[in-house]
Amino acid sequence: MEEIGVFSESMRELVRQANKYHQDRSIPVLIEGETGTGKEILAKVIHHGFKHEETPFINISCAALVHNLFETELFGYEGGSFTGGLQKGHKGKLDLAQGGTLFLDEISEVPFGQQVKLLRVLQDKEYYRVGGLKKVKLDARIICATNVRLEELLKKGGFRSDLYFRLKVGNLVIPPLRERKEAIIPLAKMFLSQFSFSKGKSFSSVSKEAEEILLEYYWPGNVRELKNTIEWVVFMHDSLKLEPHHLDIIRRRGLDLGKYGSDNDPCFPQSFSLPEEKFPLEDHINNIISLALKKYKGNKTKTACYLDISRHALYTRLENIAKKKSSNVRK
Repeated sequence: MEEIGVFSESMRELVRQANKYHQDRSIPVLIEGETGTGKEILAKVIHHGFKHEETPFINISCAALVHNLFETELFGYEGGSFTGGLQKGHKGKLDLAQGGTLFLDEISEVPFGQQVKLLRVLQDKEYYRVGGLKKVKLDARIICATNVRLEELLKKGGFRSDLYFRLKVGNLVIPPLRERKEAIIPLAKMFLSQFSFSKGKSFSSVSKEAEEILLEYYWPGNVRELKNTIEWVVFMHDSLKLEPHHLDIIRRRGLDLGKYGSDNDPCFPQSFSLPEEKFPLEDHINNIISLALKKYKGNKTKTACYLDISRHALYTRLENIAKKKSSNVRK
């Protein structure tokens, strides 16, 4: 398990559970966890099990799909179905995943109107290609992942409850890296060894002082952020041992991430106390989004990337902010 970076008991248990799901391809699985926790890696454990299987693993980022193309991408289409389509038709992701696994990442981004079509596939184990008259039997495992709390979307009417409970027959929740600190140093050493070898550098160990810095940082980007940080350090420096001055990037990043509200108060749970009375969460989220948009001079693509959310999610938030401002003006 170490080759995929499993260094905590919570992750070992998740990998064991993932292997159980591997044994029954009919069970859909929902993987939940923050961005960068390793949801796709866990999906591949479900797909391969403890033995590497040579069956297709088809990955779709639902946030990257144009909404009106979701159906043709998923189901494919028959030739002559619509103007501009290929004359011989086109295989969909479900066709390509036959005998293997279809991994739907960022499942929260599936348009509400299309969710019922995905639900039917899960229930009936068959589907029609767009423009087709012949049912196609589904022979693929469905794994979905989300970094959004789907329960919150349910309350707001943004996600179908029947689809949610159908997807959650199998469920894995990956804890953030800050909740499994025992994994931080082993992961850092693993990445250090990998990148030192691939880049021809000399790093082979981590000093105690550097370990303390790695353990103190909040890692909002989780394992992905840790991996990217170590890769940058190895690219920029060369030494036998990773030392504190190699990790100045973490100190700077910690300060930058803290400047959401004031110049001195970090926006991390361990760095501020909640008020005794009401806490207007939506107002704070809207303020963060407004500050991020200002930081990037109105560039929505860069703002969404900075906040680690999809552009669709950002647009929805901005619409809500505009509606709230309009409502306050009328009052």
